[in-house]
Amino acid sequence: MTNNAVNGLASAAGLLAPPLYLVLIIALGAMEPGFSHRTSLMSMLGGVPGVRGLVFNLGVAATGVCVIVFAIGLRRQLPAKLTATIGAGLLVIGGLGLIGAGVFHCNDGCKNVLVEPDNVGRLHMITSLLGGMGTGLSLFFVWAAMRGGNNFNGLAAPTMIAAILANLPGVIFWVTIFTGFRLHSVEGLIQRMGLVVVLIWIFFVAVRMRQLSRSQ
Repeated sequence: MTNNAVNGLASAAGLLAPPLYLVLIIALGAMEPGFSHRTSLMSMLGGVPGVRGLVFNLGVAATGVCVIVFAIGLRRQLPAKLTATIGAGLLVIGGLGLIGAGVFHCNDGCKNVLVEPDNVGRLHMITSLLGGMGTGLSLFFVWAAMRGGNNFNGLAAPTMIAAILANLPGVIFWVTIFTGFRLHSVEGLIQRMGLVVVLIWIFFVAVRMRQLSRSQ
């Protein structure tokens, strides 16, 4: 496969991942009685019995695949720096985490995670943590790699802003989950904030990657 083809595929994956995940959450959330984007954890949609739960988990895994493909292409277009390799590697880990979260999913009501944790529930927690923290932390390293480069001129500063905005809610969310100091009234909103910022960042970087692949 030629460089242009690889870059084009990577940018297409980056453009697809954000709307895929957001439509998945919004559409399936609207179908689930009592589900709230402010209070409900996204993982609960994966525990819905039947087709809707299956669609959610497959969609989460597909988003993870798109993030991995995007990360591979991004690394090829970033400067030859260690920070670029680390940043892309963390994005790959984040994508693998999303795949794992879809495979090792919640049961009905996420009881296997929140009430009576079992091995599948524990693996869901671990892979979800990798998905959130991997994608969030990657932005700091990608920012460092972008600085002084020509391909992503103008995106370095927004990348740093996105890194801060993505990681603050992520840290708050996981600290409250592991300490048991749950913020039930806004827990769902906090969980979404970090991931949505990363997805928006991926989309705009993918737009730049598409422009670069067409100009080469």
